[in-house]
Amino acid sequence: MLSVIVCCYNEAKVLPVFHRRLIAVLKTLSIRYELLYVNDGSRDDSLALLSRFCQTPGVRCLNLSRNFGKEAAMVAGIDHARGDAVLFIDADLQDPPELIPLMVHHWLSGRDIVNMQRRSRVSDTSGKRISAYLYYKLMGFLADKFEVPPDVSDFRLIGPAPLAALRAMPERTRFMKGLISWLGFNTLEVPYDREPRNAGQTKWGPLALVDLGIEGVLALSRKPLRWFSLLSLLIFISTLAFIIQQFSVETLSTHHFILGVAAFIALGTAMIGEYLGATLSEVRQRPIYLLNSQFGEMPRQSGKPGTTPSREQETT
Repeated sequence: MLSVIVCCYNEAKVLPVFHRRLIAVLKTLSIRYELLYVNDGSRDDSLALLSRFCQTPGVRCLNLSRNFGKEAAMVAGIDHARGDAVLFIDADLQDPPELIPLMVHHWLSGRDIVNMQRRSRVSDTSGKRISAYLYYKLMGFLADKFEVPPDVSDFRLIGPAPLAALRAMPERTRFMKGLISWLGFNTLEVPYDREPRNAGQTKWGPLALVDLGIEGVLALSRKPLRWFSLLSLLIFISTLAFIIQQFSVETLSTHHFILGVAAFIALGTAMIGEYLGATLSEVRQRPIYLLNSQFGEMPRQSGKPGTTPSREQETT
């Protein structure tokens, strides 16, 4: 069975159209499925719409107690999914639901992970294109012994083996793009054209993207700490050589040099503080998310795969 997980935050304007298109596609699949919405603390009418959708068998909703962020909402979906595989898709219709059968085909053909990779970013602003390019270059440079594929969104299918591996990971700070790339397994990138947002506004402003980038570095790499250690050693050796040279000519003046070293130490201290903050989040062992309520139930499947029993069958 396939669990299709949709994380929602203030998407009431687009949800009715998205739900109709998604259900129409899922009904064509040759395998059983469930549709699992995760309401990440929406403040509009999203929850009312989702509760209405859940009157249909096979559609469920997790209502989080507040907005925990998309990464936490994705973890909630993984924890409560009942399928052998999960498929993430955003509700803004930038990721066409009509591509789901192709993703399922690749999974059933032996792929463990199917990533949907954007062909281009022509619909983005120039600033977002430049920042995305620099971000993926940085992540590719910082990632330790694995590759973070560029322009891969959260529109992806994760099969049973990597899904079990994700569920076994104990860390609280989750950066799903990096974690899924870290897993390895038999992975395929499928190019696709991302459509413009159907309605509403993006939730990812410049500051949110910067914060996501920092979380990705902290979650995936220790290289910044290693670089700081090596630079500190280089500065120590240079400082020692400078002091010996100045002492030999009796013109030792350290005012500017001390300021430079102090600035460098301040930068390194800030970097160490970020890693200590990430460690503190792990040590606290707080839940990644909290559920307020759940709606909908999975029907009892009968007949050929992909069929959904009627309400009379469900109640018997």
